[in-house]
Formats: sequence, structure tokens, C-alpha cells
Amino acid sequence: MVNLSNFAETLSGLMFEHNNINGKALANTLGIAAPTITRYLRAERTPTVENLVLLADYFNCSVDFLLGLEEQNTALTFKPCPPFSQQLVYLTKYFKLTYYAFYHAVKIPESTFFEWKKGESVPTIDSIKKIADFFDCRVDFILGREN
Repeated sequence: MVNLSNFAETLSGLMFEHNNINGKALANTLGIAAPTITRYLRAERTPTVENLVLLADYFNCSVDFLLGLEEQNTALTFKPCPPFSQQLVYLTKYFKLTYYAFYHAVKIPESTFFEWKKGESVPTIDSIKKIADFFDCRVDFILGREN
């Protein structure tokens, strides 16, 4: 599960380092509602995958750093995230698992897995982290951001 306090602390630090940008200005720049940024900073709300990637791209950092999973913000180049339905197919091939083996191993409900695969829904950050933890890899890799 994502530690919202770590996320809020990292986001706050990045905002300070980025010319002390305030929540409203950040929200306007990214097209996110200002109250959403406020809830992130108060550790009251988990970001969507989309918003997390927007924030990571804006601050030129990894999603893993933003979530507080890495201590250092290493300068890396990221590519745009493919649709998760596409990435899920890639991940099953990369880890050499059938769909059945994948969702059973990671303990994801079959219906949820196939909703993701069909593009009918997208996973939460907690689900993405669960997959990354299971395969002992970075969240950015699961999202398809790494080159």
C-alpha cells in the first residue's frame, strides 16, 4: 500500500524546490483540480495513475521517487506511458506468465485483470505497487515509463 505521508512530503519538497510553486499554480499547470492537490499535500487522497505520472513528468522525477519508494531523485529519461491494457500484455510476456498465472501470482481478481486488459478500467496506484512489489521492480517499469 502506498504511504500517503511519504508521497505528501515528497510532493511538498518538490514544490518548494521548484520555485516554491503553490498548489493552485501546480493544479492550473497540470489541469488538476486545486482541491485535489491540497488533498495530496494533506495525505488525504491517493493520486490516480494519470495524476501521478503528470506530477512525475512535471517535476522530472520517477514515480518511485514521488511515492517515497526511492530516496534519491536520479536524473532519468522517461517515455510516455502506454495504455495500461497494452502494458499488461507486455508484462505478461516479459515475466513469461500466462494471464491466469499472472493474476493468480499477484493475487488480482480475474475480473479486475480482464477489465484492465480490455481497457475498461485502470489500476489504482496500490494495485500497480502490488504488482511492482511482487516482481521486485520499479513502479515506473510496471507503468511502462522506463526506457
